[in-house]
Amino acid sequence: MEGILSRIKHHRSILAIYGANLILSLHYFLIIYINSSYMEGFVSEKIVGTLFVLGAIFSLFLFYSAPNIVRKIGLYKYFLLTILLEFVGILGLIFAKGPKIAIVAFILHQAAIPMILYCLDIFLEHVSKDESNTGSVRGVYLTLANTTLVLSPMVVGIMLLTMTFNYIYAVSALLLLPLLFVSTHWLKSIKPEPPKRTGIKETISETWENKDIRFGMLSHYVLQFFYATMVVYLPLHLVNTIGFSWPEIGALFTIMLLPFVIFEIPVGWLADKKYGEKELMIFGFIVSSVSALLIAIQQNPIFLIWAFILFLSRVGASFAEITTESYFFKHTKGSDSDTISLFRMSRPLSYVVAPIIATILLALSGMQSVFIALSAITILGAFFALRIKDTR
Repeated sequence: MEGILSRIKHHRSILAIYGANLILSLHYFLIIYINSSYMEGFVSEKIVGTLFVLGAIFSLFLFYSAPNIVRKIGLYKYFLLTILLEFVGILGLIFAKGPKIAIVAFILHQAAIPMILYCLDIFLEHVSKDESNTGSVRGVYLTLANTTLVLSPMVVGIMLLTMTFNYIYAVSALLLLPLLFVSTHWLKSIKPEPPKRTGIKETISETWENKDIRFGMLSHYVLQFFYATMVVYLPLHLVNTIGFSWPEIGALFTIMLLPFVIFEIPVGWLADKKYGEKELMIFGFIVSSVSALLIAIQQNPIFLIWAFILFLSRVGASFAEITTESYFFKHTKGSDSDTISLFRMSRPLSYVVAPIIATILLALSGMQSVFIALSAITILGAFFALRIKDTR
């Protein structure tokens, strides 16, 4: 009887984490692709990238301090604190009348989201201890989130026909309330092991010495660099360079993001049961690299051609995402919060490096050069993946 109750509690905990991730994704993906355009109302296009850099630097600081804070106050309280930080940031964006408040609020928002995801990572890693199913568990986790990613651009495109950006941010802020409800009712009882007492230097050293984790992390960083460049500069490129309207972009992004829903669960299962992650990861990076080059080459606003190119870009990214996630979490456990923190630092770090490179390229050449450079950098993910030892 105790075993049955334990399994019910276990599955309930996983479902609660899935639910929290789904709500957070609704909140975040509703605004992810309008952030750069919205901030253009306060600063110039060339400065927008700098704001992403500042938010990423603050996020890196939070990642650095997170394990120590979690040891002191517990993961659940830290999780609620990061949600509060995000809520304050979004409210600032809604009511900002000038650049000062908007910039501070935007930096808070950019820093808080990775920390909320970091907490959910540890919750999920604690309750899903069967490493043979990591790809499948992570596949469902990512697919639920990415379902909202697919729908949100179309929803935003429709909303912008009659609403301003501020109303979309307001809807996004309201979605944090059900996230708090789920958290206080079902996540509070999940108590991961206290984080190991290892500093960032020791964590980096241990990670670097482990060849598989090192190259797995480097591959994941390349993927995050790909995402950072796309999130900041693809909307600007499609609006300012190619000439699409926001309703058209909403439809394009919905098509573009479908591979995350279609492929991640089956690819995660294949990584667990058939092939391991290595070959699937390499395939993903090659496809993403080719698609970035096609984005640079195609300059005509032909909807079907752009739909194909953007769809292809996320076919590659979906393969790379689930395999890098699955590979890493097969090599860690819930108490490895320092290592998980280092892994998740790749996202804000990419938002530091990608805008700096893009800003230089924009000053020297133009938007086309940004995506040519992205293609060259993305292929590095395949070279890093070649160095890992497969899990099967």
